[in-house]
Amino acid sequence: MRQYVKPISFCTLLTFLPWLSVYAAGEGEGLGFTTYYFSDSGDNSVVTTSFNLVKKLLDKTLFLIDIELDQVTVPAVTAVTGATRPQRRKNEPFEKSRGQIILGLQQGLGDNSTIAANYYRSQEVDYASNSFVGTYSQELNDKSTTITFRGQFNADVVGKILENGDIAQQRKKSYNGSVNLSQILSPNTVMDVSYDFVLHKGFLSDPYRQVKVFDTNGASAAVDELHPDSRTRHAAATKLSQFIPPIKASVIGSYRFYVDSWKVKSHTAELKLNKYILNDVVFGVDYRYYTQSGANFYQDKYVGGQFLEGGFKTADYKLKPFSSNNFGFTLTYLLRGLAKSNPDLQFLQDSAIEFEYFRYFNDLDFSADIIQASIKFSI
Repeated sequence: MRQYVKPISFCTLLTFLPWLSVYAAGEGEGLGFTTYYFSDSGDNSVVTTSFNLVKKLLDKTLFLIDIELDQVTVPAVTAVTGATRPQRRKNEPFEKSRGQIILGLQQGLGDNSTIAANYYRSQEVDYASNSFVGTYSQELNDKSTTITFRGQFNADVVGKILENGDIAQQRKKSYNGSVNLSQILSPNTVMDVSYDFVLHKGFLSDPYRQVKVFDTNGASAAVDELHPDSRTRHAAATKLSQFIPPIKASVIGSYRFYVDSWKVKSHTAELKLNKYILNDVVFGVDYRYYTQSGANFYQDKYVGGQFLEGGFKTADYKLKPFSSNNFGFTLTYLLRGLAKSNPDLQFLQDSAIEFEYFRYFNDLDFSADIIQASIKFSI
């Protein structure tokens, strides 16, 4: 069954999709506000509003605060699916709110290095997450080389709303470490290489997803999916960015390889082109190809009593073998021309209007059209 994002009018785009970002003057400082609306053909919808502030406290000290509020609506359940919503009042749309706050400090250490610490808290009726992040960045070789180390710890409480309204809770912890090397190869060429490691421990299933299990006679029962309680992930990636002055264009190519302890392997290749088509208009084209193998416990059909009594099973499409394609374009209008020709509009010097369209499809017979518009102002 193919699914498509509902068409959204131009007025709706400007009203609900990311439409306003305001950045305060001063290097490293910023003030932003964003709101957007998303809806798909399955009547799932998300309305998000966020506010963020970056403020310089001292010469080399920055403070960050980011606040985000989401309103999520999931339609009534009409069949046994992989939908992640409570069965309670399943004949009614399920609505929930999510609040998020991020607090951070960044400190410069001399002229070539910085250290940062961030705290993240996300809360909704059936899920809570706390995260602590530390980052260290060092510039070398006359600032032509930058190496960044990052560590993160997550402690999550995974809840499930039961038929009587109570919430059953289970816990999950995640440990993440990464290193990124950015190297300027020439005035117009930059290469990035990175490695990420993640270890998940605890409850790693979705508490709402159910799987059909069949017996030898063909009868079936719907039971909760069950994943292993540990997962180790590794990912390595490289990216090459090249600016081509004669045609005023840039080309960015990237590749990522991923493997984990559930035997999922994936390859991602992406190519982007950005080109000035007018003095203040940039046209971009982006294509990404993704392919992966399935988890070692994934099956098209689960047959046997062992799956009723604790055998690993999943209804998560992200654990199936599949391939996907994502193609799109962006059109960016830089408002610096208006600012230059009209002294009263000088505040638009670093502002822009951007439209994006992406077409996603995979071999699991799913597709989507994604449209986004944004207006960014600088003051």
